[in-house]
Amino acid sequence: MPQNTAQPEGSLQSYGIPFGLALRRLSLRCPRDDKKKALESTIPEKLQNGISEKRMSQKATLENQKVAKSLAKLDLGIFSLASFLKLETAHLDVLNIQRNCWSKQKGKRCWELRCADKQLVHFAAKVTERQWGKAFSKEESTSLGRMKTHIGRGFVFKVLFIQVYLFNKTLAAPSPIIKFPGDSTPKTDKELAVQYLNKYYGCPKDNCNLFVLKDTLKKMQKFFGLPETGDLDQNTIETMKKPRCGNPDVANYNFFARKPKWEKNHITYRIIGYTPDLDPETVDDAFARAFQVWSDVTPLRFNRINDGEADIMINFGRWEHGDGYPFDGKDGLLAHAFAPGPGIGGDSHFDDDELWTLGEGQVVRVKYGNADGEYCKFPFWFNGKEYNSCTDAGRSDGFLWCSTTKDFDADGKYGFCPHESLFTMGGNGDGQPCKFPFKFQGQSYDQCTTEGRTDGYRWCGTTEDYDRDKKYGFCPETAMSTVGGNSEGAPCVFPFIFLGNKYESCTSAGRSDGKLWCASTSSYDDDRKWGFCPDQGYSLFLVAAHEFGHAMGLEHSEDPGALMAPIYTYTKNFRLSQDDIKGIQELYEVSPDVGPGPGPGPGPTLGPVTPELCKHEIVFDGVAQIRGEIFFFKDRFMWRTINPRGKPTGPLLVATFWPDLPEKIDAVYEAPQDEKAVFFSGNEYWVYSASNLDRGYPKKLSSLGLPPDVQRVDAAFNWGRNKRTYIFAGDRYWKYNEEKKKMELASPKFIADSWNGVPDNLDAVLGLGDSGYTYFFKDQYYLQMEDKSLKIVKIGKISSDWLGC
Repeated sequence: MPQNTAQPEGSLQSYGIPFGLALRRLSLRCPRDDKKKALESTIPEKLQNGISEKRMSQKATLENQKVAKSLAKLDLGIFSLASFLKLETAHLDVLNIQRNCWSKQKGKRCWELRCADKQLVHFAAKVTERQWGKAFSKEESTSLGRMKTHIGRGFVFKVLFIQVYLFNKTLAAPSPIIKFPGDSTPKTDKELAVQYLNKYYGCPKDNCNLFVLKDTLKKMQKFFGLPETGDLDQNTIETMKKPRCGNPDVANYNFFARKPKWEKNHITYRIIGYTPDLDPETVDDAFARAFQVWSDVTPLRFNRINDGEADIMINFGRWEHGDGYPFDGKDGLLAHAFAPGPGIGGDSHFDDDELWTLGEGQVVRVKYGNADGEYCKFPFWFNGKEYNSCTDAGRSDGFLWCSTTKDFDADGKYGFCPHESLFTMGGNGDGQPCKFPFKFQGQSYDQCTTEGRTDGYRWCGTTEDYDRDKKYGFCPETAMSTVGGNSEGAPCVFPFIFLGNKYESCTSAGRSDGKLWCASTSSYDDDRKWGFCPDQGYSLFLVAAHEFGHAMGLEHSEDPGALMAPIYTYTKNFRLSQDDIKGIQELYEVSPDVGPGPGPGPGPTLGPVTPELCKHEIVFDGVAQIRGEIFFFKDRFMWRTINPRGKPTGPLLVATFWPDLPEKIDAVYEAPQDEKAVFFSGNEYWVYSASNLDRGYPKKLSSLGLPPDVQRVDAAFNWGRNKRTYIFAGDRYWKYNEEKKKMELASPKFIADSWNGVPDNLDAVLGLGDSGYTYFFKDQYYLQMEDKSLKIVKIGKISSDWLGC
């Protein structure tokens, strides 16, 4: 049955009570103690306990409302303060709560919280007036003068700077950045580093001072192949922010202390709980395949049991989930596992605040229809329109459905998407659908709820009276269920209102991190309920295979190509690396099923090896300068450097920086006009803005203007001399105009006719901005061409001149 827990008393925020909006004739002094009693007597009794002693006097009424005629003006003032005063998120939240209160009360008085907050709002109004070109009245000038006695001089100078600056700005202003309820507060780089190094590298939390921090930071940088500077540079911070396993890091494929291992080859496991993100059959299959990764190369055999105590107990949880090692909400820490042993040994836990998929977006398994048990195919076409999620289009009953092929119009294959009106999961309701409305503790509910539970899972009664029948089930996630936030997986509601604006789809408005979110009610302003929109999610299979490696006794690996590397990277065509195989076979020997080697008995199992720059003769797939750094690409790995003559950092996984790329690229260049990275592989190309794939990609090479017979390209670069992009394939090249987005008419031409001494079938071409030189890479050598004369001035070896070998 659902857990029965007492609910917290409402806070001021839950009552929607912000601080007072004093826009014009506002007393700028904080209230005296002798006014507190009179103030409290005017406040509803049930709110008195939550009111600050610094509450402003109620005499500050809205006598003059001219400044508040337009909420857009107030939004602009809030945004100005956010941008130029660099206010804390708590202050921004207060400002926006007040703005919402002002909107809903339509000019009526709003409760006040703090004198300092009142002053911020007053400044917002002043800045807004300046934006609209209004002059201060004599009374306002006097009021501003009084404010100077209560606010630091530097603060006033900043605001005066804002007023001058905003004179020259347009009236359009982006959405203000706010603090969303239930969202984690962003950490400073120092706070992030201390927490990270304490958790994964043993830097003592209470004594992680500058010297200890620097030394520990070097260990972390060495582990990830970063320059060992001991400084919190951008690459180090980026690495710390990547999603990862919650177990600590150690070198190479070493094991836990004392090298624990199972002293038997037959291991049992039990799945205690499921995630609502996937249907149980998909979860079962993901875990079974994850165990098979290790049984394929060892004598270990894994058997699932449904009752009792297993060697490995598997469960999903949120935050503190009973083992003393809490999760941290969406992203960040994904899962953790314990070393082999009795009790909690071997147990593996997965953070259910993540979106669990198979790595390529939500997995939606349909029910009923004419494709029962198959998966939605997104996007799909219906009546000539493209759909990227389940829809109720074409139905009058409101049930969500999807096509299980790319074109419903042609194939007619469909099924219904998971929904509580069709079925429930778990509980004791035998999969029966929710019965709305249902009674719980005397209250009536017409939708799934988290009431009575401390774990945040949505549930419903499967009969009309839970209090009487005690029958319930958990609500399945829909195709637009939210992730994280404070909506506990409730679906997005479109349209919704946010800061007075209507949104028909997911948005990043109000956020500084660019993440897409939605409201789970029709008005965020009224209800403040929200969550992140579904993304690609995390592959349950890959994360589980990693965690089960820990459950076998393996620790983290420094090899970025290893499954046991700590940072999550999605790999479509997964193969266990040689580093992983070597580590697990040190513990459990070779699987008896592995075929014989050249000598007597079974030979070692071989997996892909991560290349080392100075040990292997590497022929690069692509070389490019992107955002000022030089990148070298080989298969799914890359190396990066700012200094062309220094040793590059790496190897690193390409997918950690540019997800969605195939495991091998053919060419890459940066279009300097819009700073987009363009990758080629096979007969397609991908365009990225930073690490985000542009919408509509990948596209076919033919869309660039290349002929159909060109099924792959060898190299590409943008020439600084004329800002044109040159694309090479075989013995020909094409010239592309980035500004006009079209191929030039004179293309193609033979390489030998225009680039004297440059070979056909190139591996890569690198143009270094305005350096005056272009570099052509072929096998282990490169050719340096002077741009002005088009002459080859040097032929050198890549390893010594570019890789520091």
